[in-house]
Amino acid sequence: MAADGGSVNERILELVTDRSLDLQRFTASQRREVSAFLKELEAEIVAQLARIDPMVVDRATYQSQRLNKLLQQVRETIRTAYRARGAELTGELKELVEIEAAFAASSVNSAVGVSLMTDGMTRGQLSALLDGVLVQGAPVSEWWERQAGDTLQRFTDQMRLGIAQGETIGQLIRRVRGGTQGGEPVSGIMSTSRHHADALVRSATQAVSQKARQATYEDNADLLKGIMWASTLDLRTTVGCAARDNKLYSVKDHKPLGHDLPWENGPGQRHWGCRSTSAPVTKSWRDIGFDIDDLPASTRASMNGQVPQDTSFEAWLAKKTKAQQNEALGPGRADLWRDGKLTFRDLVDARGRELTLEQLRQRF
Repeated sequence: MAADGGSVNERILELVTDRSLDLQRFTASQRREVSAFLKELEAEIVAQLARIDPMVVDRATYQSQRLNKLLQQVRETIRTAYRARGAELTGELKELVEIEAAFAASSVNSAVGVSLMTDGMTRGQLSALLDGVLVQGAPVSEWWERQAGDTLQRFTDQMRLGIAQGETIGQLIRRVRGGTQGGEPVSGIMSTSRHHADALVRSATQAVSQKARQATYEDNADLLKGIMWASTLDLRTTVGCAARDNKLYSVKDHKPLGHDLPWENGPGQRHWGCRSTSAPVTKSWRDIGFDIDDLPASTRASMNGQVPQDTSFEAWLAKKTKAQQNEALGPGRADLWRDGKLTFRDLVDARGRELTLEQLRQRF
């Protein structure tokens, strides 16, 4: 039964929520590593730029030759660096798949108090699972290659612009690492690279975690009533994810149960940086096939097949200040919601996409 005397499904949700915080800490560590990697890459690019310096010669022909030499060296530097970091990230994600698949089973077993759910996937199956993970439609490895190409293209474009404008080597370096110009801060190309890499690491971690857990839930589908969407309870949660919070979906095909909001790509993968997760909802003892008359009363009551109802995003937001509600929904939407003219379901269209304020006004 649940360790705190509550229902099994309430306890599972608590464990999943705690796990989300652990994953955020793990992601923070990954992000620091990626930031350090890009800092090293930036220093190497700047060093190559300073060595070759296309502006050290006056004639345009010689400048072009030196620029081509620079681009050739930087291209190899970027590709090598991204390839190495991508391999490290893949290795970390392979370990994460195993860890999260095991957590999916152990969290349920811990809440129930008996070994009910199994984690029977082989290393080969887990590896294949990782290969099948998509982040916004593409594998993680492909996104990493794209980011390497994007970084090189931005560098190429900025060097050509700087040379065309007759900039000094110091000004060309500023285009790479950023700085100040006329007292105002200027972003370099590596700032964009850091932002993109940061988003990829966060999204990949969530996608892999969810994929691994989902595979375990599907292997134990006979024990589960469904999968519940669990959104992060803070003011940065998107309206689309908030509207799905606490909603139940079928285990294998993710059909909405008792509502009409589509699963889309699922928790953790609905959009870049999605922090939503999912929690399994167990069936009752009788639904699983146990004779509940043979079980202790406390155990019978703890596993009742009910969905936890007191932790929805909408209930959480209702307890916040007006200013916080405005921040989460926008003043116009928040006013309509507070006046009882719409629910969170009304904030999205039939496909679960966020509606504009004007579209909302037309409905009411």
